[in-house]
Amino acid sequence: MAPAKGFTLVEVLVALVILAVALTAMIKTASETTVNTAVMRDKFFASLVATNKINELHIQKLWPSTGDSNGMEEMGNQSWFWQMKVDTTPEPTLRKVIVNISSESNKDRVLYSLIAYVGQH
Repeated sequence: MAPAKGFTLVEVLVALVILAVALTAMIKTASETTVNTAVMRDKFFASLVATNKINELHIQKLWPSTGDSNGMEEMGNQSWFWQMKVDTTPEPTLRKVIVNISSESNKDRVLYSLIAYVGQH
């Protein structure tokens, strides 16, 4: 009688365990990459909103008054909540402007913060 050819049950089970561990690691990596991509996309759009708010101050050529203001902007089919704080500086012809951007769904978590200085025209 010729010896049987093929794998034993133990060899098949070990191969399946190795395959399961490898697939689990690949799925976890793909999931983390998807989440990181979404976070980076949100931070990118938040940076555009903040930059636009600063550019609006420069284009208007108005001397910004000190204090806080806030509002909503649309960018990338999403609503963004912005908060702007204008402070004085030791230099009387400059104002410090801080713009914080949050998503509409989580206004308490700042995704992006931009600090700029606006000069008197």
